[in-house]
Amino acid sequence: MSCAGFTILSVYIAATNKGNGWVVGGSAFLAAVFFTVAAYRTWRDEHDKYTSEVAKNQRPDVRGEAFDFKGDGVSGDGLYRGHRNAYTGVSFKLFLCNHSPVNTTLKNIDYDGSQLTPPVEFGFDAVDIAFGHESFPVDTELPHGIGKTLTVHTEATVDGFRIADVPPIVMDNLQVHVVDAFDQRHPIRIRQGERLTFGER
Repeated sequence: MSCAGFTILSVYIAATNKGNGWVVGGSAFLAAVFFTVAAYRTWRDEHDKYTSEVAKNQRPDVRGEAFDFKGDGVSGDGLYRGHRNAYTGVSFKLFLCNHSPVNTTLKNIDYDGSQLTPPVEFGFDAVDIAFGHESFPVDTELPHGIGKTLTVHTEATVDGFRIADVPPIVMDNLQVHVVDAFDQRHPIRIRQGERLTFGER
């Protein structure tokens, strides 16, 4: 852009027979303009980086790991609308740490076991009745940099199986997210090698 500007200035001066004063003055003016534009662009890029970093740090950044899955509590065979299923209570450990300076609390947890073999559906209802307490520690505080290990209870159901026929389930493809007070969902990794055995005591 600067080269084009100086070229235009030279052509104009030559065409209008302007003196050396025009050359010096015009060049100085264009140099000041281009310097200002370059400085603004540099400031804008740095400002965008800063605002992006600030926006990222204004939300919690919860990371963690789920491990020690085991059958725990009520288990058995069921029949729902003519479909056989096997169900079991499940407990596991959940380590969480908030890597952001913005504190938060836990609001919910959700599971997607559709990629497991066989597929598993997770829910709370039967476990709440069986254990007589909250399945997930709602309102647990997660301050910056303080790791916490929680025990979570849920219920796992496999359609089309009797409980005696459900094989040990490799949990690697289970998707777990915790939801914070800002309604942000945070993915939780599954510890490698975790398995769930139905009917385990």
